Amino acid sequence: MLAPRRVSLQGRLGWLWLVAPALALAGGVALLRIVSGGPHALALVAAVATPALAAIRPRRAPAALALWVVAWLADGLVAQAASVALIALAAVSIAELAAAFAPAWSLAAGIVLLAAVDVALVWGTSQVGPATTALHQAAVPSALGHPIPRLQDATFGSATMGWLDLVAPALLGVVAHAKLRAALVTGLAAGAWGLLLLVTSTVPATVPTLAGLLAARL
Repeated sequence: MLAPRRVSLQGRLGWLWLVAPALALAGGVALLRIVSGGPHALALVAAVATPALAAIRPRRAPAALALWVVAWLADGLVAQAASVALIALAAVSIAELAAAFAPAWSLAAGIVLLAAVDVALVWGTSQVGPATTALHQAAVPSALGHPIPRLQDATFGSATMGWLDLVAPALLGVVAHAKLRAALVTGLAAGAWGLLLLVTSTVPATVPTLAGLLAARL
């Protein structure tokens, strides 16, 4: 029910979908760093768009609603876990929508390009850290005495991931021929990649998806 499913409607602008994820990452960082109200605007967009995307399929709507309520009314790690799950559902919906219009080759190439841009921005510039912090700290409105869920990033405890860090594996789910193998390899690669956090505070989290992509296409 929750795994990305590929549908058959596809357009011919494969090259556009190839660069879309990387453009979204670079454009998001630029918006956060250049536009003074960028973090607040993106936080508000995420607060509305995330539950809408998560519930776009009727079978997932009850789960999305329950997660949103928990993220709204609960506290601490419980609320954070519900928010991360809600963002993950939204990422699955994005991947399915992309697969409806893009050929598999362009989505696979887009994952590779996204990971390359992620590495370049995280380790090659000083922009990602401040941009991530500004987005994470952006306030959201309250309702009935509780702030609405903060869905601009996926935060659990001290770990924070961006939206595209979850969209990348979701895209892998719609292009992989061997989905279980892709998931297992990506999980193992993510565990090994995460050891880099022992020597650096920030890593490009889309990179482990490349291992899953390679395993799934063999």
